[in-house]
Amino acid sequence: MSAKFSFTALAAVCAMAGCKDDGIRVYRVSKPEATPPAAMPAMPAVSAIPEEGNTQISDKPPTGWKAQPRTAMRQASFLVNGSGGGEADVSLIRLGGPAGGVLENVNRWLGQLGRAAISEDELTRISEMRKVPLGEARIVDLEGLAEGADSQKDGRILAAMVPTSEGTYFFKMRGNADLVSAQKSDFLDWIGSVRMGGAEQGALAP
Repeated sequence: MSAKFSFTALAAVCAMAGCKDDGIRVYRVSKPEATPPAAMPAMPAVSAIPEEGNTQISDKPPTGWKAQPRTAMRQASFLVNGSGGGEADVSLIRLGGPAGGVLENVNRWLGQLGRAAISEDELTRISEMRKVPLGEARIVDLEGLAEGADSQKDGRILAAMVPTSEGTYFFKMRGNADLVSAQKSDFLDWIGSVRMGGAEQGALAP
């Protein structure tokens, strides 16, 4: 059978069977190349503390402070042990806005120590201001022991509050009164080491 006859016959069969172009097209799709994982950023010389909003702050905790697991609230957390068995808990928390104000927070801490609330005038008398990289810190040193509290783990609160455009930073050390007193200088040095994104050293921010 000639090629011309075969083509003619095939055309006739298609015509009788209602053959038509069904519009199907076949495409070859190449497999996308896997995106290589992003390179890990170099770690700063100081410890990096993740914050809300993917911002980072850096700090230089004193030798002997034991880093504790961070939580949704705490940007930094440490445990300090004294030679006589005393303990102190250290934290750094950032809250939005004024977070209740300085006086309200100080009176809350005084209540935790079994102490009565104070006035704004009394707060001014017992607190001090210090310039730190995060801003102006108001620092208070409060002492007292609530009924039934463990004097090995409580009795004194050393705290600093730093208002910023991102919110208010709360630095707090609470624990055995003698241990907190002995750690006061280290605590203030730590506050002075905390800065946004590992910025260069600045003057000496519940």
